[in-house]
Amino acid sequence: MSRILKNSQSKKHDVPDFQVMGTISPDISEKINNMVTSKKANDVIDIIDHVNSILECKIYNVNVDTWTEPFESDWTNSTVYDKPVGKLFVVTKGKTQLHVDKGIYELVQNKIYFVNEWCTHRVVSQYSTPLTMLLASFDWDSSIHRS
Repeated sequence: MSRILKNSQSKKHDVPDFQVMGTISPDISEKINNMVTSKKANDVIDIIDHVNSILECKIYNVNVDTWTEPFESDWTNSTVYDKPVGKLFVVTKGKTQLHVDKGIYELVQNKIYFVNEWCTHRVVSQYSTPLTMLLASFDWDSSIHRS
């Protein structure tokens, strides 16, 4: 039943399962990479403002994480269908994959990737090189975000 409901709500709100939303600047990418060690308040504001300007909305639940070993996150999705929420992924160092339902996407550095949080998804990193990624959420608005 949840797949039928997910498909119905996605169609109603014109929400894709996956979409490239834009590209962050090299300066912002460097600030994200430095967040692990510096945590400068001004850099946090610059990063959030930059992504907000690209998406034309406010992001929230913002995290910057670094991994140094291969990993697979748990599969996750939301079954709350009252409003469409996008999960945002930005890789600024290293390589990783995003598995969304049956699709597998190689994430390119500095691209902003959207995943419909109603889709089952997980991050898979098969590499031993360090991976740094910004994760966030935002409210999907098809009049702004649908390309």
